[in-house]
Amino acid sequence: RYPISLSERFFSWSDMDDHVLTALEDLRYDGPLAGEELFAKEIEDAKSIKFTGLVAWLSTEIKNLCNLEDHVNAITDVDDWNTFLLEISAFLKEMQCPINVLMDGPVSQRMVTKENRLLLLGFLCDELQAARMIKVLHPDSNALQVQMDESAVAKAMKGMLITLGFGKPPPNITPAQLFSKAESKVRELVPKVGPTVMSKPLFLGGLTEKQWFALAKLQEQMQEEYRMRRETLIKRLDVTIQSFLWAERLKGMEDKIMHVYQPRRKLMEVEPNVSVGHVLSARDDLTMLEKTSGAGVRKNTTSAINKVLIGMVPDRGGRPEEQEPPPPEMPSWQKRTDAPQGGAFRARGRGGYNWGRREDRGHYSCSAPKRGRF
Repeated sequence: RYPISLSERFFSWSDMDDHVLTALEDLRYDGPLAGEELFAKEIEDAKSIKFTGLVAWLSTEIKNLCNLEDHVNAITDVDDWNTFLLEISAFLKEMQCPINVLMDGPVSQRMVTKENRLLLLGFLCDELQAARMIKVLHPDSNALQVQMDESAVAKAMKGMLITLGFGKPPPNITPAQLFSKAESKVRELVPKVGPTVMSKPLFLGGLTEKQWFALAKLQEQMQEEYRMRRETLIKRLDVTIQSFLWAERLKGMEDKIMHVYQPRRKLMEVEPNVSVGHVLSARDDLTMLEKTSGAGVRKNTTSAINKVLIGMVPDRGGRPEEQEPPPPEMPSWQKRTDAPQGGAFRARGRGGYNWGRREDRGHYSCSAPKRGRF
């Protein structure tokens, strides 16, 4: 730990650069910022994407060695920079970082300067070095035990065999034999449990090879569609939480809010976990849907506010199909009518004089108005 401030350990910030680069080399970091020139360029950028990748690598290594809950994720878009800063704040709080400039003040201002970014990297490098040294000097009692990574398919298969009452399969059994025994056991047990435990399958037919490809393509399209929907909803949630932090009464409470929010946020995955296997194994009880206005649902969603009667309120509209179309911007054009042929016309000019044309000779005449007596 740093008793006062990390910056007091160096005579200049160039020494800090050398310290971070040397520490990364000792830690065997081989990422994009391993070179001195590229590191110097990216550390100057206030919102460097590669910088977030380096921080994510350091935090993940520390998390695995120290059994922490939080870590920092790299970003691929500058628009997610605020989320990156919030994750750094939560991670440093869990690490009990003693550097004041990295823990105090608005979260959005903590990584603005190059010096603060160097302080962050220096702190993470030193913590990772210390964690690795402790791991070597004080290894766990089961450090020499080989741990096998179990895939999702193997985990599901293991759970199925345990549920069906099978023991550990022999090492020389083939997959076909294993699935055949499991199928026979399932066919034997399903009639005994009754429809209340396991209903009938929703799909009873078979699929040709062409239909399998069509089903896989449809599932891929649905996967992408709902992935975007989930991503949109999660992004809206992140933006909503960030908007709450703008309130004046919540200034200085960013870390407390993120400490409550981040554990729940990490449980929300963008990628849907529905596969073709889930669709084919669906039961017919999925076809029985209860409306949200049904009694079974309303007993859990009803509220005292629903009993409050609201008086008449003015109609706010919002129904375009009921509105009259707007008047035309220009009047409709009509064909110009010609003046009447022949005949005489009379026109009153200025001063009250009447002008006219006699039909017999085509001459014009003018007569003054009659003046009355007063």
